[in-house]
Amino acid sequence: MINSETLAVAEAVPATEASAIIDALRSQADDILGTALEGSPLVSFAVGSAGNFPYYWQNPNNLLFNGATYNWIGHNLAAKATPAQLDSDLFTTNYIEVFSKIGYHLSAADNDLLSQAQKNATNQQMALLNAWRAAYGSLPAATATQQPIDIIMSTIASTWAKPATDLTSIQQASNLNALLNNTPASGQPIRPVLAAYLNALGTSVSLQNATTMNNGYLQNALLAVQSPTAANGGMAIDTISQLVPAYAVSTPLNDIINGLADTSNAVPLHMSVKRTSESEVTVSVNGSTGFSIPIFDFFSVSVGASASYFSDNIATSSNSVDISMVFSGVTLVNFGPVSFNPSLNTNWLWMEPITEAIQNAGADVSGFHFSPACTLDFSPNGPFGYLTGVAISNYPTVQITVTSSSYQSIATTFQQSSTVKASFLGIPLASVTESSYSHSVQTNASNSSVTITLTPPAPSVSGPVEGSVAWILGAQTHYPAASA
Repeated sequence: MINSETLAVAEAVPATEASAIIDALRSQADDILGTALEGSPLVSFAVGSAGNFPYYWQNPNNLLFNGATYNWIGHNLAAKATPAQLDSDLFTTNYIEVFSKIGYHLSAADNDLLSQAQKNATNQQMALLNAWRAAYGSLPAATATQQPIDIIMSTIASTWAKPATDLTSIQQASNLNALLNNTPASGQPIRPVLAAYLNALGTSVSLQNATTMNNGYLQNALLAVQSPTAANGGMAIDTISQLVPAYAVSTPLNDIINGLADTSNAVPLHMSVKRTSESEVTVSVNGSTGFSIPIFDFFSVSVGASASYFSDNIATSSNSVDISMVFSGVTLVNFGPVSFNPSLNTNWLWMEPITEAIQNAGADVSGFHFSPACTLDFSPNGPFGYLTGVAISNYPTVQITVTSSSYQSIATTFQQSSTVKASFLGIPLASVTESSYSHSVQTNASNSSVTITLTPPAPSVSGPVEGSVAWILGAQTHYPAASA
């Protein structure tokens, strides 16, 4: 567990160049976690500009959600990225764009039935509107999907009853006062007028109910993601003063910490490295066929004043180089956006309108529809996806074994240096001068080799550790509208 302040992410290594390494880590983590994945196997994941995972998701001092964790899990998945990677945009950005285009509309036949019923109930509707204006001074302003009568009905059903109810239940209530148990004093004169209006609508009240309530729910869910408040489920995080749309981590923090401390769950990685040109090396992972990668994208070590010691002195064409890593404490962390609760009008992720609108495209049926049409690609090739979990570990222990005629000189260089820095796939492994990694050196004269061991610090769970991050071995992805 390394503090993120010592691990600023370098320029991201192109995922395709390191795919064999990333796939090997994911495959072994998938085997270790097994049934814990609950049928959602890991996909290979490339760490990009967002960096590795800030697992310490809860501030131990005030229990607020860690802003770094919130920002990390709130990102879109990048479209067509292999291995998977986070995009620079937040998932809520795409969600708002899609959700803003949805309305609940009746089919032509159902709309005719409701229109005729409303004509028959015109006098009662006018009486209800007049009663509302007398009580509150004005009528609600019409929106693109709702007339004033619809907004009034939605307000009554969703806020005048606890728990929220619907128009059909109001129409059929044997005791309207008991059902509308949260009616404000100003609304008391409206209740009998409301009952008369619903009775006048007769059997068509279900059509009114569907239109009014569903469009009201759409407005409430959209408001919860656009303007989060305490009342609609907005969540406080520790880095900003305003509330944000709620995400939740379902894995308790203590389970994460204990999982990282269990070093018996570990993923080993062995790589043979051969210098093939001035700028590239060929890397063989766990004995597989080698692949080419720019040397500085793969691995770097700086010792003392030499910023490119690995390239200049270790991974030379005349040396034999093996790198072994162990990623211990393999742990699964699950998280995701909090789903909309229609009965409480709280939180925001509501996929049913989106999937139904996709299915209803071009059809004259009552239900959710896009207006205007939505052209976003909802498949796994598109941007409408997010992570639901990550397999994490501690940062790796690294052993670099160099067989070389200059092995003794390499050993002496490390032994005499207090400043050793390393990076793997563009991700810094920190510096021994920052009390992060320690290093040791062992030589073997019989085969002219030297082994340099870089060791991460022992896990620590005390003190201010919100900056702690963990290595990502793989991820669980979700494209919530892909099967619509």
